[in-house]
Amino acid sequence: MKKFQFSLQAMRDYRERLLDEEKGTLQRLKAERDSIEEHLRRLEGEFIGISREMQEKQEEGTTIIELKKLSAQLDNLRLQIQDQEAALAKAEAQVGRQMEKVVAANQEVSKLDKLEERQREEYRHQVSKAEEDRIDEFVSQNLVRMAPAG
Repeated sequence: MKKFQFSLQAMRDYRERLLDEEKGTLQRLKAERDSIEEHLRRLEGEFIGISREMQEKQEEGTTIIELKKLSAQLDNLRLQIQDQEAALAKAEAQVGRQMEKVVAANQEVSKLDKLEERQREEYRHQVSKAEEDRIDEFVSQNLVRMAPAG
């Protein structure tokens, strides 16, 4: 009997390539999101540092010009933080949408895997049946040869 061959192997290979591409896109989007999160953390840390510096200078006593300069830096950081928070929300949404694409592509591959397993099981059954038939034929031929001519 001929060797097992999955009838939809080309389709399965195509779906696996699509799944790999979608996973790659997901990894890239996650990396971008992580980069935005890291930048946001740095900005927040800088904001805290300048806030502390401003508070210390107020307690020690400083010029209005110095306080205005620090206040302007804080305002600038607030705007940057808001921008990064918006970018992070957008990145999170992109990651979520891409995750859905990966799940859908994975389900397609899984369906084809299950179909392949069913076809493989049917093939095994046919091979087993063919082997049984071959053995029955062999036994029958031997019985006919051994039977006394008469």
